[in-house]
Amino acid sequence: MTEIAPALLKVRGLMKSFGGRLVVDDVSLDVGAGEAVALVGESGSGKSTIARLLARLVEPDAGEVSLEGRNVLEVEPRGPSLNYRSKLQMVFQDPFASLNPLHPVRHHLERPLLRHQRVPKAGLEARALELLTMVGLSPAAEFLDAYPTELSGGQRQRVAIARALAVEPRLLMADEPTSMLDASVRMGVLGVLQSLVKERRLGLLLITHDLATARLLCDRVIVLFGGRIVEDGPAEQILTAPSHPYTRQLLGAIPRGEPRPVPTSTARLPVPAGGEGCHFRSRCSEATTTCRASMPQLTSHADGRRVRCFNRETAHAV
Repeated sequence: MTEIAPALLKVRGLMKSFGGRLVVDDVSLDVGAGEAVALVGESGSGKSTIARLLARLVEPDAGEVSLEGRNVLEVEPRGPSLNYRSKLQMVFQDPFASLNPLHPVRHHLERPLLRHQRVPKAGLEARALELLTMVGLSPAAEFLDAYPTELSGGQRQRVAIARALAVEPRLLMADEPTSMLDASVRMGVLGVLQSLVKERRLGLLLITHDLATARLLCDRVIVLFGGRIVEDGPAEQILTAPSHPYTRQLLGAIPRGEPRPVPTSTARLPVPAGGEGCHFRSRCSEATTTCRASMPQLTSHADGRRVRCFNRETAHAV
């Protein structure tokens, strides 16, 4: 694992609601330079909303977001500056939608270089070739004038990563960056992200439902349920000996190759319970009267993890 530097990104008390429904509730997290952190959880857990809040594609209702010690919500209340955009970049889930099919790869790389004044016009092509080589597209000259429609999904996602790197960010956020790719090309894209974290000391916030990817790539894992953090700590600890019952359910849902019974019902899982109690209580076999009466706090433990549960003081191996 990488040596963790002081936090590059600090988030405290992040809140966001849509239509009266609270979708991100009091989320606090850190990401260090050279550290990869995974946000995991089922659909609707709030992980993609958190990414969009940090990218400032939408604005939070409350909370603090500090990048390199600067509270950006306080000093840039009307929206992100070009400086903030240059330090934090996002790689989106769909490589087929994130690139404009009307423009060649050259356009996608040269435009941010010009907008952020990273190189003079005379140096645009040379820098674009460097970026393509950096993400494993070689020989780079063969890709520079290609159109997105002429590339595979994995090649498009590498171009998207190269575009994000063009402005020399300190932090990358990747929202399910391999979920729409064939299994045969996923490892290549993950390898690119891993080398960026280790060799260039970038911070990486990976949004994913894939726990195997989180374990392979990330130093820490943050588990979300119903917009709240329920467990947070070193990836190896959480994914081999989870403390929260929801984390154990996520791990138990991973296909392991053995035959499983055909479901007899297509009913959806219960939504997070409301009220004063624990929001996971309706899906927890260990819920008690205490769980129904009040919300557990996110409590720090001696092993370096935080857990939001009344009943989980120790880890359980899986």
